[in-house]
Amino acid sequence: ALSKPLDEAFSLWEQLLEHPGVPQVRSPEQTLSSLQLLAALYRLQGKPIQALESFLLLRSLCRRLGDNLGVANSLCQITRILLQLQCPSQAQVNL
Repeated sequence: ALSKPLDEAFSLWEQLLEHPGVPQVRSPEQTLSSLQLLAALYRLQGKPIQALESFLLLRSLCRRLGDNLGVANSLCQITRILLQLQCPSQAQVNL
């Protein structure tokens, strides 16, 4: 029940980012922060798969915006989660 609002937010972000190109948002920086916060909240709730999916959305948006530092940070977080899930071969692919 606690993650229902997060799941709804994730679904909305996923719909917004399913189309190619940069989404029409008021503030790309705020959108990046919101996705980072979403992933962090999933991690705090002990939901690594949802956190992973959120970081994948974040990586996608960072790539579209040309934010190389954001892409690198997302990849580090994705790799960290994959290693925690004991998926070293998948983690290596991200590096």
